[in-house]
Amino acid sequence: MWGRVLVFYSVTVVAGMIPVRADGQEKPTPVRSPYLLPRYNENWSFLGDPTQRTDFWDPLKFIPISSDENAYLSLGGEIREAYERFHNTGFGLSTEDPQGYSLQRYLFHLDFHYGWRFRVYGEVASSLEFGRTGGPRPVIDRDKFDVHQGFFDVVLLNRGEAASLWLRAGRQEMAFGSGRLVALREGANVPLSFDGLRLSLALRPWQIDAFAARPTQNNPGILDDPPQHDFSFWGVYTSHSPASHSGKPSIDFYYFGLDRKHAVYNQGAGHEIRHTLGSRIWGRQGKWSYDDEATYQIGSFGLGKIAAWRLAGDHAYTFSSVRWNPRLALAADIASGDRDPASANLQTFNAMFQSGTYSGRAQILGPNNTIRLEPSLGLAFAENFTLSTGWGFYWRESVNDGLYGIPGNLIVPSNGVKSRYEGSRPIMQIDWQVTRHVSLDVNYIYVFNAHFEEQSVHGTSNMSYISPWLTFRF
Repeated sequence: MWGRVLVFYSVTVVAGMIPVRADGQEKPTPVRSPYLLPRYNENWSFLGDPTQRTDFWDPLKFIPISSDENAYLSLGGEIREAYERFHNTGFGLSTEDPQGYSLQRYLFHLDFHYGWRFRVYGEVASSLEFGRTGGPRPVIDRDKFDVHQGFFDVVLLNRGEAASLWLRAGRQEMAFGSGRLVALREGANVPLSFDGLRLSLALRPWQIDAFAARPTQNNPGILDDPPQHDFSFWGVYTSHSPASHSGKPSIDFYYFGLDRKHAVYNQGAGHEIRHTLGSRIWGRQGKWSYDDEATYQIGSFGLGKIAAWRLAGDHAYTFSSVRWNPRLALAADIASGDRDPASANLQTFNAMFQSGTYSGRAQILGPNNTIRLEPSLGLAFAENFTLSTGWGFYWRESVNDGLYGIPGNLIVPSNGVKSRYEGSRPIMQIDWQVTRHVSLDVNYIYVFNAHFEEQSVHGTSNMSYISPWLTFRF
């Protein structure tokens, strides 16, 4: 149950291509569950059978274009209304926003299929902000109107369940593995996409994805989001997933390459070329679930060399025979920081496109140069209504490096302060899937600052954050 219902508390995106039928097409969504993320993983071809059309929106989900239904169109969308309020914004140093502010996000997509070999997917987005003191935050709050996704898929090889190969070209969302390095930017008001190519090969039980892309530049205007020409991203992600009933773990191996012309760390600014190698083992054994990952990075930064690393693990036990199915979990995460800002060499880990759930929906802190230990408890009062609570404790891995945000931006420089303990954050979240189309989620975080913030930025004030989301999807 918990793997399905705690979508917003701990997002895990399985890497690889869309499941393919013997005719080369994606497998239809098996049940009328909440909508998939990313949305392009949905397939509504089963609605070609009129007896399956039981939902008000089904006429839009399967629109035949040809008399034999070999070509069809599917329409869908999302409307999300959110309210956010911080108390003591920016460690008490930023302008207070006592009334909070609202965020609105609108996504509408079309999905055209011609037979099993060809597909075109397009999606437009509008992200708006109202009432925030100081205006919208750069990149993540406002993008009036733009093409969020626009790609086509071509099936190059089809051997049914044995093997399949397909090519995707254009603007697209990407997510791989646990989301610790490449995840959907679901928490931010403005979602993230990439312009590029992706080649996916399925050799059951192996899945291999290779890609080369550039992240899009999120500008606040209309149709003004180009690819970032000074930022290249490429890689290969391989996943071996045995049958779920076998009890054997899934194993991932990956390589990511990154080239940023203008990167900024506590040490300074420079041209960054970084190569990331990693492996992940994850699965479920009875009532236990686990997700462990090890990552190492090499490359160059300015005139120096990069050597960075990260170890992360999430373990949980679900009391499935107890009322409300309590789920006890422990997350542990440690990522390296820079040892000597006066040296040209850099040891700060780069989490690239990390999931925003790392330090709660407020997205205050990213994993670079951080040690995190977070016990948590989840309760499922009903299949569609859950409560998640946790308490995260944070330290700097290196006292000579600062604190970084989710996208890797430097938030608090080290300023020569040697205190290691950064603080703690109790978190509570309620997730209610009201209907198939409507969900309500409420997140609350309290931030206890510790000696580092107090001495580095004189941020003696603790911080709090509350945010309800109301989402409608069709």
